[in-house]
Amino acid sequence: MKLFRTIYLLASIALCAMLAVHTANAQNRFPGSNMAADNRKGSTAEKDSTEAIPRGLTTWTIDERFGTITPSVPDTVPHFFQNDNFTEGRYGEYNITGNLGSPRVARIYNGSQDYMMASQFVFEKPYSYVLNSVNDCVYTNTKSPITNISFMSQGNKTNGDDRLRVNFATNAGKRVGMGFKVDYLYGKGYFAQQQQSSIASKFYGSYRGEKYQMHTSYVLDRTKNAENGGLEDDNYIIHPEYFSTKYSPADMPVRMKAAFNRLKLNTLYLTHRYNIGYYRSLDAEGNPLPEAKSIAKAEGAGADSIARLAEEKATGTDSVAVRSFVPVAAFIHTMNVQHNRRYYIDNRFARDFYLNDFYGDTGDSIHDMTRYISVRNMLAIEMSEGFKKWVKTGMRLYGIHEFASFSLPDKNRSMQTEHFNYITLGAQLMREQGRVFHYNVLGELRTTGEDWGEFNVEGNLSFNIPIRKDSLNILARGYVRNEKPAYYYRHFHSTTAWWDEDLSKVFRTRIEGELQWRKTRVIVGAETIQHLTFWQQVQQMGNAGTDTEDATAPGKMLYGVRPAQADKNVQLIQIALHQDFRLGPLNWENRLTFQKSSDDRALPLPMFNGWSNLYLLFRIAKVLRTEIGADVRYFTRYYAPAYSPMIGGYAVQDADYRTKVGNYPWVNVYANFHLKHCRFYVMMGHVNCGAGQYFMTPHYPTNQRVFRFGISWNFFN
Repeated sequence: MKLFRTIYLLASIALCAMLAVHTANAQNRFPGSNMAADNRKGSTAEKDSTEAIPRGLTTWTIDERFGTITPSVPDTVPHFFQNDNFTEGRYGEYNITGNLGSPRVARIYNGSQDYMMASQFVFEKPYSYVLNSVNDCVYTNTKSPITNISFMSQGNKTNGDDRLRVNFATNAGKRVGMGFKVDYLYGKGYFAQQQQSSIASKFYGSYRGEKYQMHTSYVLDRTKNAENGGLEDDNYIIHPEYFSTKYSPADMPVRMKAAFNRLKLNTLYLTHRYNIGYYRSLDAEGNPLPEAKSIAKAEGAGADSIARLAEEKATGTDSVAVRSFVPVAAFIHTMNVQHNRRYYIDNRFARDFYLNDFYGDTGDSIHDMTRYISVRNMLAIEMSEGFKKWVKTGMRLYGIHEFASFSLPDKNRSMQTEHFNYITLGAQLMREQGRVFHYNVLGELRTTGEDWGEFNVEGNLSFNIPIRKDSLNILARGYVRNEKPAYYYRHFHSTTAWWDEDLSKVFRTRIEGELQWRKTRVIVGAETIQHLTFWQQVQQMGNAGTDTEDATAPGKMLYGVRPAQADKNVQLIQIALHQDFRLGPLNWENRLTFQKSSDDRALPLPMFNGWSNLYLLFRIAKVLRTEIGADVRYFTRYYAPAYSPMIGGYAVQDADYRTKVGNYPWVNVYANFHLKHCRFYVMMGHVNCGAGQYFMTPHYPTNQRVFRFGISWNFFN
């Protein structure tokens, strides 16, 4: 903690100095860079005649299956920087147990979190805020080495949260990019036994040539989450007047004293492709030259001279056209290796919390562990779209082999390992070029050799219709999936949770449409799910007492967990509206979602989830970009999933002892600034805190009113 305070002090001094220098230079109309405007195009290209260091940054992400490149926005955009440090998401769409980096679950359901064929290590999903994933890895190409250092903090040294994030990117030539990201997070927490710490590190590299392309990354993630089991009585928050003693958050009694969930994740990822094609010459406007097209296919000695003569003949000038490589087909190989472990430790076996002791002779502590190893290889053949004018569709054929190993303890506490080999065959059709019409359809079938029937068919269709100087975007997407529940839903062995279940396959169908016009976006979706699989919390009255007479208070309960499947089809309908307004310096942004589940016992969802942000945007001395405003997040009352420490994840509440949360606004007031290469903010979080229902997860209150600040600085070496 002292290290963080020292960093903050030095950063503050440097920031004040920089503010003074730039304010003095503002009268000289020094041309600062508008990184935000360029970032929205997926890249930055900053040039300053007074500086010798070339600057420019291009970023992109890739598809995990095929390594397909998608341009992305670099993490330098000043807007929303103040919301980067919220575990509940930028728009407050997740439920959390209260602390920075704590486990979370989405309140807005879209089915992606339950895609069983993607990853079977389900214990990492609640920690998506702090852990790295292949799809989220951002690759870079930069003209000079770039370092970004961000530091965000809240509270004080006794119970505050700190986060230090370092990004570094460099190039070895024009085609080779590499870098790393280290994200260290430590949350002391405001309630007892609520610490959370994690370090997520990622090393990546890429090569983007005309014929050969490669992307690789290595992820090393570690997280440790202290478990307190929730408050003994919610009335410490809702009705503090019930108690003769006024409790501070750190003094409120909790259920557990020395329990921890730990994850250790290691992922090695590699995707590369070799393109086969030909060269053609283009004029200054990018159009193929008629006579150069056939000659430019030639490679080797004299090819450049032949192409140049053809170009001069076609254009009637002495200018040399650009030779461009046209891919016709590609061979793709992708490898993903994971070695993950999950630990559950309770150094003071809380017998007044757990419903079960499956060993029967557990002493004073618990030390449970499971290990997951996966080695996945994919080979694909691709026919490229657009290598001829009449080729309007691209196509891929692929096969995947995955070796998966799961280790669990047996009744003698010895580790037993089960192995599986999965074979997947699939095909994809796509149209990604063109200005108006695009589509992407993928179908795949998976088997273990003994169990057939798992399949996934997904696709999307989009239209971009030009209207005046803007365009109307229409998008339809959906999927049909039939998949076996992930291994840990069917098998799990530990001291306090144990099952071996033969669960039915989950069949789900989803269709969704989206319309976007300027600053308005409307999304309508519907889904039906057969044999919806989830974790079910099991509760039973215990003997522990509380300060109140409420016999159903959490402090009297014993908890267990088991897998369950809905006994009837579950239907879901959703309508979302994203609407932004602007009037001069006044901006108002809104994210509103209405959703309804046909079975709130199997799939509980709030009827309404909303986020609204009202702020003024202006510049001070023409150089300091300033946002001053407030945002609010709110959702209607519902039976939110409960958090289960035994599995480190969320479970549907016991039908006999259910607690509602919601119908409470969380309001944050902030000032967000951007000055050349520096972003910084100050915020008073949960400014409206008082006696109330500020729970997102049953029996786990969120943090009370707290001061937050953050700073992010870019360095060009």
